Amino acid sequence: MGSDGFLFVYGTLRTIEGHPMHNYLRAHCDFLGAASIAGIKIDLGGYPGLLPSGDPDQRVEGELYRIHDGASEELFEALDRYEGCSEDDPEPHEYFRHRQDVILSADHQIYEAWVYLYNG
Repeated sequence: MGSDGFLFVYGTLRTIEGHPMHNYLRAHCDFLGAASIAGIKIDLGGYPGLLPSGDPDQRVEGELYRIHDGASEELFEALDRYEGCSEDDPEPHEYFRHRQDVILSADHQIYEAWVYLYNG
């Protein structure tokens, strides 16, 4: 099976959170495993945000997914709405979608993955 890319999640979309949107994510992606990304996780009151960091030692733990071939448009349409950064959401958006290197914990392989960063 091909892939439309990769997605890194670090908050309410992780497996352990049990959020209904996680089921939607799993219908469009394959779970690759625990992973980490350079950044700083902040508490926004009930959910986290991720700020980018230039320090490779500042890492945020999360999960890496491979997006099913042909599924990215539908997936990101739903996730952008969920994260409040779709074209229909008022500006300024709290999050923005960005590609960043992610390290898979199992084998330390680097993947370029989509991630939602805090726009604060």
